[in-house]
Amino acid sequence: MTRILSRIGFAIVVIAMGPISTLSAATISYTGDLRTDADFASCGAGCVLDGSSLDGDYAQWAAVSRTFHVGTASTMTAITFAYGGGANGAGTTIADAGFEPYLSLFDATGNFLNSTFFGTTCPAGAQISSALGSCFDVLLDGGALATGDYRITISAFQNLSFAENLGAGTLADGFTGLGNLAQGEDLHYAFDVVLSPSATPVPEPGTGLLLLAGGWVWRRRTTHRRYRS
Repeated sequence: MTRILSRIGFAIVVIAMGPISTLSAATISYTGDLRTDADFASCGAGCVLDGSSLDGDYAQWAAVSRTFHVGTASTMTAITFAYGGGANGAGTTIADAGFEPYLSLFDATGNFLNSTFFGTTCPAGAQISSALGSCFDVLLDGGALATGDYRITISAFQNLSFAENLGAGTLADGFTGLGNLAQGEDLHYAFDVVLSPSATPVPEPGTGLLLLAGGWVWRRRTTHRRYRS
């Protein structure tokens, strides 16, 4: 048999292969209240929001930032729930009638990366608020993120970071103070960050057969903004 195979230049290689592991998306859920959680609370020169400030003041000026870690290169999206209500990724039921949300994404040092300025309003799965009769939850497409830490902020619609609004600076420079709170809205928020690993896992030895004929072959598969009057 060896002589025959040698003559025709044909070889059979048997390689034991195990099932290729798959990487599933990871969801990080955030809930809270803009009044109690705000870590950006400046309301202009010499002014800081406090217990005497109105809800409208917080909607105008305040923002909440959260840090999340990307352990494997991933595509990232974020979606809000509190305007229309619904269940978040943790299975928690979220009430509706929260403020119209605005999400912004930054790297670990506060450089602006993306926001919902051009994001999707009322994305798939979002609900119409039974109390407010509208669907203003948003989806942020953060694109492909390398491993590392990132910061995401939530604020009321139109309260942009100065880094985005001016096209320069960082998250530490604060927010523009252009947010607003419509009648019937309150300050609770809820949003998910969804990370979908994009790295290809390495096969591990196990069971199964792969037959390669004619030598080794390597094949690579290439694989709204809203305005309120």
